[in-house]
Parts: sequence; C-alpha cells; structure tokens
Amino acid sequence: MKTKILFVVLLIAMQHTHAQQLTNNKKEISILIDRYSKSVIEKDSTTFYDLFNEGPVTWCAALKDRSQAKLIAIKGAKEAGSNYFSGSYKGFLRSLFRYTSTEDKFDNIRIVEDGTVASVTMDYSFWANHKMTNWGGKYINLIKRDGKWKITSVIYSLELAEYYEQPNIEDRQKLRSN
Repeated sequence: MKTKILFVVLLIAMQHTHAQQLTNNKKEISILIDRYSKSVIEKDSTTFYDLFNEGPVTWCAALKDRSQAKLIAIKGAKEAGSNYFSGSYKGFLRSLFRYTSTEDKFDNIRIVEDGTVASVTMDYSFWANHKMTNWGGKYINLIKRDGKWKITSVIYSLELAEYYEQPNIEDRQKLRSN
C-alpha cells in the first residue's frame, strides 16, 4: 500500500514538474518575442541576431491576393511583380535603417511547444515612421538549442495597409477560429 501511495505521489510530482517546464518554455518564448519586437524598435542588431539559430534560417513572405490584385490593377502585372519574396533576418534588420522609426506590433499570439521545438503564430502590423505599412499573419518556428530558444524560420503574409485596413482583434480572432 505504501508503495502505491509513493508511486502516485511520485507520478503527480513528475506531472507537475513537466507542466512547470512547459509553462517556463512558454515564458522563455514570450520573452524572445518581446526581445524581437524591442530590437526592431531600437534597430539593435546584436540583440536581434542573437535570437536566430546559427546556419540557414528561412525568411520569406507572400503578398495577400487582394493586395497583389490591387498592385496589378495600379501598376500592371509586370511592374507589380511576384507576390512572393525571400530574404534574411539580417537583410530585414538592415532595411529598417532607412526609416526614422520602426515597430513590429504583435497580438493574437499562440505558442505551441514540446520542450524542444516550438511554433509561434501571431497577427502583426509593421509600422515605419509612425505609419502602418503592412499587416498579416506571422509564423515563427524555434528550436531549443543548448538550453536556449532560437528562431529557425519566419514566414508571413503581407496585406498592404495603404489599401486595406487591418481588422480589429475580435474579428481577426473569429477568422482564426474558423
């Protein structure tokens, strides 16, 4: 009987420890996302680059269909170009220096992780010189490498704020649940 009780207590303690670790991982990832946002505002390359995994990191985006259609209608298909582009996180940060101020705002953040890999999905809006330029969905994948979370890929959709206003968060949450 004592063995059974000890086993149950041990099992509960292990489950609590595992749940605590998952909670700590989500906190660590949330801190990483905050550091990402802050380093974009401050154009802090040292902090920003440290968030990423060594080696190849995927960085790509696709313009949403209606923004692409609007560009084609205004500029023509050849001038509008492809709706897809890729680059690097270093190139992204370097591009920020052409603006006086920048900010990548995130909300509707969801973190899924298993202690080793994680995926963060969020809605974002990108601001340059105090004006929203684009918005959409951002998907960040991470690995826990040598005890630290590192970004391995950033992919996002882009809707041009010049043509289409970002819906309020309640409407965006409804769209995500469908």
